[in-house]
Amino acid sequence: MAKLVVISKSHAGLAHQLGQRWVTIGRNAGNLFQITESSVSGQHCEVLLRGNELLVRDLSSTNGTFIKDTLITEGVVGIGGILRLGEVELRLEVSGVPSVSLCGPAHHNGAKHPVPSPRASNGNLAVRPHQLLLVDDSMAFLELAGEVFDTFANGEWEIHKACGADQALIIIQTRQIELAVLDLNMPMLDGQQLLTMLHRRHPEVKLVVLTGVADATRRAQCLAAGAELFLEKPISRDGMRFVFNVLNDLITWRHRDGFSGTLQQVGLTDVIQIECLRRSSCILEIHAAQPQGEIYIESGALVHAVAGGISGEKALHRLLALNDGRFRLSPFRPPLERTLHGSWERLLMESAQIHDEERSARAGDKTAFLTRPAAEPKPPAQANSWPAPKPEFSESKRPAQPEEFDLPEIGNGIVVVSTYDGKWHPTDGEKQH
Repeated sequence: MAKLVVISKSHAGLAHQLGQRWVTIGRNAGNLFQITESSVSGQHCEVLLRGNELLVRDLSSTNGTFIKDTLITEGVVGIGGILRLGEVELRLEVSGVPSVSLCGPAHHNGAKHPVPSPRASNGNLAVRPHQLLLVDDSMAFLELAGEVFDTFANGEWEIHKACGADQALIIIQTRQIELAVLDLNMPMLDGQQLLTMLHRRHPEVKLVVLTGVADATRRAQCLAAGAELFLEKPISRDGMRFVFNVLNDLITWRHRDGFSGTLQQVGLTDVIQIECLRRSSCILEIHAAQPQGEIYIESGALVHAVAGGISGEKALHRLLALNDGRFRLSPFRPPLERTLHGSWERLLMESAQIHDEERSARAGDKTAFLTRPAAEPKPPAQANSWPAPKPEFSESKRPAQPEEFDLPEIGNGIVVVSTYDGKWHPTDGEKQH
């Protein structure tokens, strides 16, 4: 059995048993091997036992990872070799019979050793419906997340893994990736640069940032660069399940062609016409104070309507006569019976005609016609009657209006006694009419 043992005085005796999985070492609680030392980064490095040697990968630590006082990014430690993280030294110890190396002869300490590239998939040769890419510089996280997500997905995901931007670009170019989950802290090309590049080159790929260094500034920058979500790395299985549920919702969501919006004060007749012209199959659910009902549309034809305790054309007419309420289109399911027959145009026209007739009848019931008696005629004026004397005008009393006097017609009752044509000529006093 192999283990890593701390030999520094500050944490002497602290050890971790090694197995066949990647182990993260750091100050934070989320690491498999936690060393609470200020010179050790939150997630400092990761190691993997392969035979009689230990593969080591630095995880962009602050104070560096050293093998024989040589700063390394990747390296190999043999049995009895010393690994230094900041100011903390660890030794690889093996008890019992030495195991056979699976990676060939041991290399000298501090020499560069190629770390095996992560598998392009989880090993399942069957084609899976959803293609997911995990990009992280931590092999331990890729291994853990891949296994947990694969278990939760129940065979519905094919998970690809990349421990750097170069591997991620190769996988995206050769696979039809639907969703890429990116870490931010990566060497050479960081996650934010990779995010910008993928968003520009592969707009069809949905992008999510999953990082352990979440803050408001980076969140805003990543969302502006094209990320759908910005999530913090989980440190527990429950946290991994939450991340899986969010990713699963994102990867299974499909955009539907067409416009979306809200129509104000739309009539049910308009909705039915649109669905019938599109030859849709759906159920128009209607919610109003009274009544509530459903109208079934199958391949652009009205096949059934129900409202309260009635069905058929009466139910259709009753629903279409509503002035306000709410409606919702739900997926079609065959009705128990088919109560509507004929073209939808005829059914809508008949409904509109019935509605107009009912409205006219209601208007007639509420209107009352009033009759007034004819005005009595005035008695005819007497030919020989003289007008009443005109009242005197005063400041306090206005003169009577002309229409208040019953005046004879002009010319009636005049007696001519003389004429004048330059000289006066007497007449016989005949009365002129």
